[in-house]
Amino acid sequence: MWLTRVVLVLVVSYYCVCSVYGKKYETRCKLVRELLRVSVPNDLFLGQWVCLIEKVSNRNTSAYTVSPSGKKFYGLYQIPSKWCKLQKPGGDCNIKCEDLLDDDIRDDTACAVKIYHQEGFKYWTVWTTRCKNDNFITNEIYKCPDLRFSLDRSSPVNTQPQNRHGIHKRSENSSLHSILKRSILQALQSHRVEEQSRHIN
Repeated sequence: MWLTRVVLVLVVSYYCVCSVYGKKYETRCKLVRELLRVSVPNDLFLGQWVCLIEKVSNRNTSAYTVSPSGKKFYGLYQIPSKWCKLQKPGGDCNIKCEDLLDDDIRDDTACAVKIYHQEGFKYWTVWTTRCKNDNFITNEIYKCPDLRFSLDRSSPVNTQPQNRHGIHKRSENSSLHSILKRSILQALQSHRVEEQSRHIN
């Protein structure tokens, strides 16, 4: 009996310590900034990730839940215990479960993206019931300054393919087109002069 109490105290103490080192993102925009910082691709349904995180963990990196069946879920993305292992790297993501509870979300995100590529968002049942076909959060996050700045940097002007000299191909092609046009006009003009000379002679 005393051993059970000791183990329980240690477990509770452990998760209390983890919660100290965890972090809660107070706003969506702060979460978006962090997701961009850890290189979540903007074209990988960023709005859906934000929605998922809000619904499963309330943007809290130290979130830890246990289902009635005893299944454990860890961190910002509420990753199930089959993807990690306690005290040492393991599981399908080869990561320690403890590392999913701190404020460094790089490993959490890498694991979540791996789950997404293997299973899709439907792996998280909460996403299916509360995020699927709902674009409200997606529309909201595009009001965030960091995301607007990111979109401005990827404007069509700056994404034109460049040659090895760093010159936009469109500009290069425009210059070439102008040269060809002038050459054709000069050739036509010369031809007309020759024709006029023949008629005069």
